[in-house]
Amino acid sequence: MAKRNPSMGGLELPEEMDVNQELGKQIIGESFGKSSGQMSNQVNMLASSNFANASSKYDGIEKVENLSKTRARAKREEEQDFMKSIAKKPMVTKRTIDNEPGAKVKIGGKFISVKRLVITCAVVLAVLVSFALFVPPVFVTDVVDSRVTDENIFAYKGINELRVEYADKYSMEDNQALKSEKAENYRVVEIKFHVVNMSVFATRIPQFELMASQSTSPDRIVYVGNDNKHTEIQPFSKGEATVRVLINVENMDNTEFNKIVRGLVFKSVDMDRKVTKSTFCPSIPAIIFVSDDVTLSLDK
Repeated sequence: MAKRNPSMGGLELPEEMDVNQELGKQIIGESFGKSSGQMSNQVNMLASSNFANASSKYDGIEKVENLSKTRARAKREEEQDFMKSIAKKPMVTKRTIDNEPGAKVKIGGKFISVKRLVITCAVVLAVLVSFALFVPPVFVTDVVDSRVTDENIFAYKGINELRVEYADKYSMEDNQALKSEKAENYRVVEIKFHVVNMSVFATRIPQFELMASQSTSPDRIVYVGNDNKHTEIQPFSKGEATVRVLINVENMDNTEFNKIVRGLVFKSVDMDRKVTKSTFCPSIPAIIFVSDDVTLSLDK
């Protein structure tokens, strides 16, 4: 018996025809048949546009990737060159006490090279010897015992004889300061100092001289010196030294007089150290400042 196809309202469909397939074709034809050309064009344009954008983006990405690869390659090459340069240089071994050649001694739980210990001891010894031989003693002004004497400089000699004596005996500062023949126009100032000798050798101080005058009247100073040229300070002890200064005080008041005295700066002359009984070593000159606490009067 022949197969009968389904019917719609008594209408029979041809054999081998699927109603669902035919209905689909019909609906697609009716809905899209009229604009199929237009849709095709739009689809082509969309595809073309997307591919174009994708192409341009791909080119940009490719350029960035190429640049990154170039930089990475350059960095790798630079690191390789650096490592090669380090490999060519010999490794420097830091010298320590442990790997230092030579004999060692143990001091305080640590090993120290004998060579280094000898050098250190030699340096310390040289410093101590230099200090003992060349560093000058310390001078401190004795404010209480510094004084103005009532000495009459013309008691036995005239002005010309005194000029010769002062030039020979003391450090003559200004010949013209000794111009008046009146004894009351001159004052002899004796400034005493405590001298601290921190050396292991005795110190001899033969003489003093004026190094500088910080007053406004340096031309009033006739001479600077020491009457006792054999002043000697024993090792690690304190002694005394006196500096004599002759000042022309004509028409001068106490204020100006004290300014001149306080502004004096002395320097030791020919000071040396007694190394042995007959051997002496020159010392660095001592710079001596007069204390501002010194107060003297012209009325003695």
